[in-house]
Amino acid sequence: MELTQCHNIVINTPGYIQNFGYLLGINTKNLSIAFYSQNLADIFDFDQNIINQSLNSINCFNSIAEHPLYKDAITDHSDKVKCSGRITLNHQEYHIVVYTYNHLLYIELEQVILADNAEQKALKNVKNLISTKDGNQIWNTLVKDIANITGYERVMIYKFNADATGRVIAEEKNTDLESFLNVHYPESDIPKQARQLYLKNYKRIISDVESQPVPIISAIPDIDLSLSGIRAISPVHLQYLKNGRIASSFSISIIINNELWGMVTCHHSTARHIDLDGRILSEIATFIAANSYSSYKASLALSYDKQLSKSCFELKLQLLSKNNFKDSIFEHSALIHMLSETDGFAALIDGQIISIGDTPDNKLIISIAHWLQSQSHKGFYFNHSFYNEFNTELGLDKNCCGIASCFLNEAQGDLMIWFRREYKDHINWAGRPEKEIAMLNFYKEEKLTYSPRQSFAIYCEEVVNKSRPWRKKDIQRLQKIKEVVDQTAQEFLYKTERANKDLNFLNEELKRVNEELDSYSHTISHDLATPLTVMKLNMQLMAKYNTDQPTIDKIHNVLNEIDNMSEMMNNVLRLSRLKHSEYNFQSIDPADIINKVCLDSKLTYNEDVEIHIGSVYPVIGEKSLIQQVFQNVITNAVKYSSQKETPQVSIRSAVEGNWIIYEIQDNGIGIPYDSKHDVFKVFNRMTNSKSFFGNGVGLSIVDNIMKKIGGSVDFESVVDSGTTFYLKFPGSQVLFRNSLNH
Repeated sequence: MELTQCHNIVINTPGYIQNFGYLLGINTKNLSIAFYSQNLADIFDFDQNIINQSLNSINCFNSIAEHPLYKDAITDHSDKVKCSGRITLNHQEYHIVVYTYNHLLYIELEQVILADNAEQKALKNVKNLISTKDGNQIWNTLVKDIANITGYERVMIYKFNADATGRVIAEEKNTDLESFLNVHYPESDIPKQARQLYLKNYKRIISDVESQPVPIISAIPDIDLSLSGIRAISPVHLQYLKNGRIASSFSISIIINNELWGMVTCHHSTARHIDLDGRILSEIATFIAANSYSSYKASLALSYDKQLSKSCFELKLQLLSKNNFKDSIFEHSALIHMLSETDGFAALIDGQIISIGDTPDNKLIISIAHWLQSQSHKGFYFNHSFYNEFNTELGLDKNCCGIASCFLNEAQGDLMIWFRREYKDHINWAGRPEKEIAMLNFYKEEKLTYSPRQSFAIYCEEVVNKSRPWRKKDIQRLQKIKEVVDQTAQEFLYKTERANKDLNFLNEELKRVNEELDSYSHTISHDLATPLTVMKLNMQLMAKYNTDQPTIDKIHNVLNEIDNMSEMMNNVLRLSRLKHSEYNFQSIDPADIINKVCLDSKLTYNEDVEIHIGSVYPVIGEKSLIQQVFQNVITNAVKYSSQKETPQVSIRSAVEGNWIIYEIQDNGIGIPYDSKHDVFKVFNRMTNSKSFFGNGVGLSIVDNIMKKIGGSVDFESVVDSGTTFYLKFPGSQVLFRNSLNH
C-alpha cells in the first residue's frame, strides 16, 4: 500500500461535516439542490431524492427560501462573503450562515446554545483590547478574554517562525495543567495546506474528537468546504489531538499584513461545543488584538525607521567626505559594521579586502565571495545556518555560522559580507518530532500514513553551528546600508563624470589658448622681425654719420634693446616649437658641447672666470636639445658669477642607477628663497638680477626640454654665495621611444 504523506492529504474536500452542523448546497445557476448533509433530514421532512430539484419546489425548505440572507445571496452572488443570522425551525432556533463559493450557494445550520445576555456579557471582556498598547500585554489580554468567552481549559497564542515552525508566546490555562509557554512546535503540526486554509477560513472548531462525521449526499464530486465552519476534520489531526489527550479544540487565525502571523489555539480535555456567536466574538477579539498589535509594531517600526534613517544619513555624509568610493568604504568600515549590529563585516572592492570585527581570514573571505558569485546570488543573501550547510565544501570557521551578503558590482566581484558567530541555544519542543507509520481510517477507507507523535512531553534540543536568525529588522537594516552605499557609488560616479566633463572643457580651453599662444609666438618672431631689422639698420646709419658722443651712446642703447627684443622673440619661438617637434633620441657625449659653451660664455662675460670640468658622462637625448640645455645653464652660471672678485664655475657628472646627474655650480649672486617656485616661469627674472642682461626665457626652455627627454632640472641656491643646478638625464641604458610628448 502506498504511503500517504501528511502534506499531501487533501483537507478541504473530506466529503463529511461535523455532527453539530447541517449543510445544504444550491446551484446558483438554476437554484436547484446540489448537495446536502445526511443529517439534514433530522430537521426537514423531505424525500431523499432531492438532488437537482428546485429549492422552491420543496415545501419543507420554504423557511430557508424566504429567509433574507438567502434572498440576498441569490441576487448578489458576492463570492466568499459569509453572512450569518438566525432562523427558527420546528420551534428551535438555529444559526444560519449563507455564502457563495465557486458558483455554489452554501447554507449552514447549527443550533443556538448561547443566550443573548451571555453574549453581551462576553462582549464586555473584549473592549479593553482596544486600549492595550504593549505587544506582550495584547496577547496576554487576548488569551484571558477568549478563555472567559469559551471556557476552554487552555488558550494559547501560537506564533509562526520564519521556518514555519511555531512557538507559544502567551498562555491562559487551568492551574493544574503543565505550561506550554515558550514551547516550540514543528512545521508538520500545521502543514502547508492547513496554513493555506487558515488564510481563507479564520476559525475552526472541533467539538468532539470522538464524534462521527456526517456524510454529504451529492452528485458533484469533491465538494469544496474551504470556507465551511462545520467541515469534518482530517483523521490525522484527530489522531494528533487524541495523542495529546485533547477532546475538543478551537482555533482562530491571527492575520497581520495579510499574512498568517499566528494562531489562537484552545484545548479542552472533554468534549465542548462553543456557540457560533461565541466563536464569532472570539474571532472579533482576535481581529482587534491583531490590529492593536499591528499598530503597536508599526509605531515601533516607524520610530526605528526614523532612527535608522538618521544613522544612514550620517553614514552617507561620512562616505561622501572621501575622494573615491573604495577609500570611502574602507575608511568607514567600522561605522558600517557598528550600524549593521553584526559580529563582523568585510568588503571586497577592486580586488582588495577590508575586514573588521569577528570575521574569517582574507583567504576564506575570498572563497566565500567566489562561492556567492558562483551561486548567482544577485540580491541579498541571508543564511543563519551557513556553517552548518557549507562547512564541508568551504572549510569555514565559527565566525561565519551566519552570513548576509550583497554585491555592489557583481561583474567585478565587489561585495559586502556581514558575519555572525555561533549562537548556542536550547529549544523546548512539544514532544520529539519523530513519527511512526500507521494505518488510519480516512472515513471510508484505510490509508497508510505517518501517525502523529504519541507523546507531547517536553523535548530539549541543543542548537549548535548556527547563528541568531536574521529577523526582518536585521534585513531592513542591512538593506538600508546597501541603499546608502549604492547612493554613494552613484554620487562618486556622477562626480567623476562631472570632473571628466570639466577636465575635457579645460583641455579644450588649454588647447585653444596654446594655439593662440603659438600664433602669437609666430607673429612676434616673424611679423615683427622686419620692422625690427629696419629699425636696427636706421639706427646703425645714424650712429655712423653722427659725431655727437651723447647721441651716439643713446643710439647704441637703442640698438642693444633691439637685439634684446630679437633674442627674446627667438627664445619664445624655440619654446613654442618644443611642444610640437618630434626628435630622434640617442646616446650623446656632451663634452664638446660643454667646452664650446664654456669658451663662448667666458668671451661674452668675463675671460677671468675659472671653469673646472670634471667627469663627463654620455646622456640620452637629441643633440640640439642637449646643446640648448647646457648653453642656457652654463651661460647663466658664468654670467651671474662674472662680477665676483674670483668668479668660479664647476661642472661634473655622476652615474646614479639608470640616470646621469650633472651638477653645474657657480659662486654668483644666487637666487632668493622666496623666488624658488618662479625660476622656471617664462619671462620671470629675479629681483637681484636686474643689472644683468637677460629676458627670463632660458630656464623655462631648460625645464621644458628636460621634461621632454624624460629628465628633470632642480637647483639649490644661497643669495650672494652661488647656485648649483642639477640636471637629471636618462643614461644610455634607458630605452626611449622615438618621440615623447609632454
